[in-house]
Amino acid sequence: MSTWIKKLIGMHTCWHCEKLMNRKDVYSVDVDTLDGPMNFKMCKPCAEDLDDMLKELEETIATRNEIGEL
Repeated sequence: MSTWIKKLIGMHTCWHCEKLMNRKDVYSVDVDTLDGPMNFKMCKPCAEDLDDMLKELEETIATRNEIGEL
């Protein structure tokens, strides 16, 4: 499918798995990084995986900070 047809009918591509999705099925993920804010369009399974990974990362950083304070 050509790019202009995808835009015309509202199709988006998942950033991670490159699956085509309808506009209703898109999860928009905003991440603030050192390079600046980033926005990803993802499908539900990929967005859930990213969310789980970021939660584990936050827990690991919090645990590391607690150990460093002792």
